[in-house]
Amino acid sequence: MSALRIAARAAPDDWVPAAALIAGLGLLLVGGNLAGNGVFATASGSTWLAGWETGSMLRVLALWVASWLGAILPQDTALTLLYVLLAAMGAAGVFQQLRKSDWPGWQAALALLLLLAHPMLLQSVTLATPEFLSLIAVALLVPARRRLEAVGDVQSILSYGLLLPLLLLAGPPLAALIPVLMLAVPLSEREARGNVGIFLAMLIVAVIPVVIVVLGIWSMTARLGIGANILLAPFVEAYRPGGAPYIQPLMLLLTSAPIGLVVIAHMIIPDRRRKLMTSLLVLALPLWLVVGNSLFSFSLPPWQPAMILLGTSIGWLCATRIRPGTRVLALGLLAAGVAASWALAPVWSDPSWLEGLLPIRLFGLSLG
Repeated sequence: MSALRIAARAAPDDWVPAAALIAGLGLLLVGGNLAGNGVFATASGSTWLAGWETGSMLRVLALWVASWLGAILPQDTALTLLYVLLAAMGAAGVFQQLRKSDWPGWQAALALLLLLAHPMLLQSVTLATPEFLSLIAVALLVPARRRLEAVGDVQSILSYGLLLPLLLLAGPPLAALIPVLMLAVPLSEREARGNVGIFLAMLIVAVIPVVIVVLGIWSMTARLGIGANILLAPFVEAYRPGGAPYIQPLMLLLTSAPIGLVVIAHMIIPDRRRKLMTSLLVLALPLWLVVGNSLFSFSLPPWQPAMILLGTSIGWLCATRIRPGTRVLALGLLAAGVAASWALAPVWSDPSWLEGLLPIRLFGLSLG
């Protein structure tokens, strides 16, 4: 606790590099232990567009970057290192934004440690799964939505519009929400609802970045000789009628990410800083995955909605100034979610990942 108290007295930016370094080293140790026990990330994919099987362009880009490092490292190792780097950068960003949101240093550090100790996050990073990339997408979107709701100027609309394509890049399940979220931009403004010209102008500003991303993907794949049928195949397959049971994802949502209760409490308790549309977005994204996965052929792992709620809630905490008592509640719920997730790990986690955590054998070096 002494280190946490020292962090509390430091300036907001002083400990940001340390947060990234500690997060990166911790994740490397877990990944190294898994490697020592023969558990590795999967970097394989189809021959025509590696990673596109699930429709995640973020996954395609990650595998593409890892392939460039293949000359000096095994591709699965390179992919894991890329994920660890992204997680370390994310940890630095979370710590910095929590400090800017008036979190004392020790509370921000504790929140970050609890987040890094969450087994769903650990598994997703160390096995380099697409779910971690989806978490990044939603965690970045929520602060932009809050700024849009709080400020509502052209710059905030542009920032929000530039981040909306991340949902498209994350894959078909989240991409379906983009039209609704684009329409929410003008509909949330009173002036736009009463003036068609303002409504269309705000809508166009939100739509343009998504159109640019779509055209960019289309152009890039056309140069590679990849047709529209291949590009659209994951989306067509994902929205076939089908579905999986919703009970397990819903129960994991409640037990592994109870941090969402803080967002619900903030919606109910009167507060001048309350932004209802942002809070609804935090809850709507994971709930949509639960409902959509039960109606369509998303084929999501049952823990992904909980992972997404964890991401949206962290993004909300980074962008929202909350009362000291609410911060303590948030830390308690984060700790409860971590404990519950580890207790339920045999139910939801990859068995090989769970077995690979022990014994401690860093990169094959046994420590007893």
